[in-house]
Amino acid sequence: MGSGRGVEVRGHSIRIGFTFGGEYIKERLTANGQALPPTPKNIAYAERVAATVRDRIRHGTFVLADFFPDSPRAAGAKQEKLTVSKLAELYLASVEGLSPATVSQYANAINNTWVPMLGPATEVDSLTAAAVASKIGAHPWASAKLRNNYLIPLRRMFALHFTGKRREDNPLAEVKNSRTKKKLPDPLTLAERDAILADMAKHYDERVHAYFQFAFFTGMRPEELIALQWGDIDARHQVARVQRVKTFKGCEREETKTKQDRDVDLCEPALAALKTMKKYTKAKGADSPVFEHPELRKPWHDERSQRDTYWKPSLRRCGIRARRAYATRHTFCTALCMAGVNPMYVAAQAGHSIQVLFDSYARWLSRNETGSERLRAALALLPTGFPRPPEPETENPGNPLHDNELPGSVFGRRNWIRTNDPHHVKVVL
Repeated sequence: MGSGRGVEVRGHSIRIGFTFGGEYIKERLTANGQALPPTPKNIAYAERVAATVRDRIRHGTFVLADFFPDSPRAAGAKQEKLTVSKLAELYLASVEGLSPATVSQYANAINNTWVPMLGPATEVDSLTAAAVASKIGAHPWASAKLRNNYLIPLRRMFALHFTGKRREDNPLAEVKNSRTKKKLPDPLTLAERDAILADMAKHYDERVHAYFQFAFFTGMRPEELIALQWGDIDARHQVARVQRVKTFKGCEREETKTKQDRDVDLCEPALAALKTMKKYTKAKGADSPVFEHPELRKPWHDERSQRDTYWKPSLRRCGIRARRAYATRHTFCTALCMAGVNPMYVAAQAGHSIQVLFDSYARWLSRNETGSERLRAALALLPTGFPRPPEPETENPGNPLHDNELPGSVFGRRNWIRTNDPHHVKVVL
């Protein structure tokens, strides 16, 4: 009598059928040398065992004696011992659902750190928790965060072998992550932001300036910026849809860091940046990236060139303390928080959960207000004690994606100049 896929109740015992080595085999489930009676609980257990057996066979890690120790086949079979190098090879071949860049990082960690550390020829089943923990502890890790990151693929590799009842034998079960120090965001002041943009407008191609202006006024991640396409821009509603990323190895994938698409409102400085890029890249089509390398005239491969060639030199010229280029995102989020924008709106704009927003930016939160109508006001604030700059006189600022004129805003490219009076900003259109 069949009970489930690969499970057969025969008399007072349960048998599991599977194909192994080109042969269809039926093996009886036993416990302490006795046949396992076909109770509902044992049948459910047999179905789980059958699924695990099929999975092990598929990945090439099945050992018959692990599941059927009383089988005559197990007694007479010479089982090849699974080594660390073989398990590493099987795991990397089985990885699914990860980006090529992540797979590359996992392969680097496993092949260049874990396999040499544990020993390529070491039998996996001979590794004890104490032996593994001592090797991990003796390794000169560059940081606790790196150690934790490297443990991710190792845990997954061992979990491929130690399944079912053997989970308790996994030598990594008791290896815990190291405690790491949580770093607070390190945003720029709005005066520093404006100084950097002014410096870039003076020293660099306008495409570089547009890239960083858009970064400062949308809070998008670098991997989202370089993957943004013209088809993602809704000019009528002044919204950009964030729905893909481009990783550090130049690999693009149709998903974001949080696996959720989001719409980002575009204020005047962001729209002005798009207007700048329109003449360079929009004619290439809806699937063309918005931003491009000014010298290569190709989409940015990753964020290293922007950071090393343009960002760092600009901060040095401005006399501003070194920050990661990621500070554009922190500057955006903290500006909105300090202006009292609704935290739910800030989280939605940034692609954060509300918990992550509070964990990261709680110290910058002041008061709750409605979100979208405060966006422009928040990003137009000067440091405490400085008056808000006057708005230029214009009848119709228009939409910079459709009209020829720059928007009526102090944030258009090259359209703000500080006078000798530190409390005054002269607007130049």
